Amino acid sequence: MAEHPLDARPLDSELLEPQRNEQLRRVDWRFLLRSEEPPRVIDLAPGRDSEALRLVSRPAGPGEADLVLAGFPSRALLRYARGAAAPGGEVVCRWWAPRPAGPQRAKRRLRKAGLVDVRIYWPGPQPNRQPQFWLPLGVRAAVVYLLSKRPPRSSGEAGLRRLWRLAARFGYLAPVYVFARVPDGEDGGSDDGNSPMLLTGGHRSINKVVALEFGSGSPRPLTATKFARVAEAEAGVAREATVLGRLAEERPGAEGIPAFRERLQRGGRLGVAEGAIEGDPMLERLTPKSFPEMARRVTDLLIELAADRAGDPAQRTTIDEHLGFFERHFGPALEAGQLAALRSAARAVAELPVVCEHRDCSPWNVVLGSRDRPVLLDWESAEPDGLPGLDLVYFLANAGFVLEKAFEEKATLASYRRLLDPSTPSGAVAAAETARYCEALDLDPGLLSALRTLCWTVHCRSDHEHLRLAAAGEPALADLRQAPFLELLSEELRRAAR
Repeated sequence: MAEHPLDARPLDSELLEPQRNEQLRRVDWRFLLRSEEPPRVIDLAPGRDSEALRLVSRPAGPGEADLVLAGFPSRALLRYARGAAAPGGEVVCRWWAPRPAGPQRAKRRLRKAGLVDVRIYWPGPQPNRQPQFWLPLGVRAAVVYLLSKRPPRSSGEAGLRRLWRLAARFGYLAPVYVFARVPDGEDGGSDDGNSPMLLTGGHRSINKVVALEFGSGSPRPLTATKFARVAEAEAGVAREATVLGRLAEERPGAEGIPAFRERLQRGGRLGVAEGAIEGDPMLERLTPKSFPEMARRVTDLLIELAADRAGDPAQRTTIDEHLGFFERHFGPALEAGQLAALRSAARAVAELPVVCEHRDCSPWNVVLGSRDRPVLLDWESAEPDGLPGLDLVYFLANAGFVLEKAFEEKATLASYRRLLDPSTPSGAVAAAETARYCEALDLDPGLLSALRTLCWTVHCRSDHEHLRLAAAGEPALADLRQAPFLELLSEELRRAAR
């Protein structure tokens, strides 16, 4: 990846998280551009996008712009924009208020000006809020797919949907963004030929932008590409690409794992393209009644992922790295003797077989695919040479938290204690699946306490990252002591000391 000043010190890193998140989400449309590097920009339409665009771009001179941002395209404006753009550069026209047949008129003018690859996008679902998606209006499969995923929940919503269809048909939608490209000497250039739909949900700047691409006539997306919105999210995207690429070589065609396509770059940010996964999110079907079956299916998948792995435990250094990080950042928050107990737990499991850890194996990252087989999404925290058992600990605990609404009620510790009690409903499921996992992998059940301890040690790192983003700096000790995963770790250390 080429280096630019933005790579060394991104301008957005100077903002506090709420402002940073709000600003960067204004320009998530940059992932629809063709430029691999931070675009060189000429802004002809100062407005709500301009301040945010400066955070992720570089200024350009006439004739060298990768991107020219304009308003509704008048003929004079298009002549200037085309002259300002470099060959192969792009012109983006956007307007905020509805215009009669606005998209159709803009498209004709862009084509008449000699621009190609015209693509029309509507950011939705509400014009006065940050977009949750960017819908390519010229890709029927994307429109049908989106509407199928957001069925109306009332007669009022059904009526609004009919109005939306009429507005889209007659060109009254707003806001609208129209993308087009200046020919660069290559033959061709066709409208809507490569118009992915962007998903831009989440509440933090570190949440990823996902591009879904549809094939010709395909009612479902074929490829999903995750992009890092900010610099610090790139390490996770790079890790996901590395781990999925390695698993594709070790286990070609394996179920339960997204298919790796390629590693790529847009707008100076890293992305990883994967086979799109279709199915029901486990969260939608997880109930106290279904929990035993859901846990069984996930346990089966984790056993499969752990089987037949070749690796030298002596080469496994990641636990030492996490221990070092934990000691530096959380050490002062521990009680006397707990750090030594943590190191002892690490030594106790040091010789266990090498397995691939997902490290975010939770109900919200599981999709029930073909024949209800679980598929694990979001491999950006994964460790290909990890420890057995940690993923199962994490899944069972988070499933319990979801079922008992422990997150909403800030009662994760009480829920976790019930999970460790085999006489409770959730504890009985956890005990049965843990025993089955240990038997399948010939794992000593006496090591489970040490594995649970290390599981929460690893995940304390995400506690620290969330607190650091919120504080725009190193978190205060009082905040660290209230971190959710540290609370679970302390519970395990207290149990081991009894």
